[in-house]
Amino acid sequence: MLRLVFATTLLVTFAAPATARSQTPADSAAIAAGQRLFEGRGLCATCHGKQGEGLLGPTLRLNASKDGWLHTNGSRDAIVTLIKNGLDASVTKSGISMPPRGGGRITDAQVEQVAAYVLVLHTKKPATQ
Repeated sequence: MLRLVFATTLLVTFAAPATARSQTPADSAAIAAGQRLFEGRGLCATCHGKQGEGLLGPTLRLNASKDGWLHTNGSRDAIVTLIKNGLDASVTKSGISMPPRGGGRITDAQVEQVAAYVLVLHTKKPATQ
């Protein structure tokens, strides 16, 4: 009986859909790791700016209560999918493509961390000039 309970627990824990796992709030360590990746190895800041202000790519610092998302519904799952798959220039509002994983060599776990950080950036109001 104990083996059955243990096996069921493992199955439920590791076979849970990615959507269920990715909807849990990110912890501060994951967000901090996402920021380091965004600004460094993930190459995100190259186009989106170090603070998400937008350079070649669109700004990520939109006030979420005021402005919507350009290419996703704003869920972490949608952001993860967008980062993993990138965007072809023909479907972007700017006409500029985003390569899969931003052109960086980041793992699925690192993509999740970057997505958590992007959600934090999205809640910050852009600096006024």
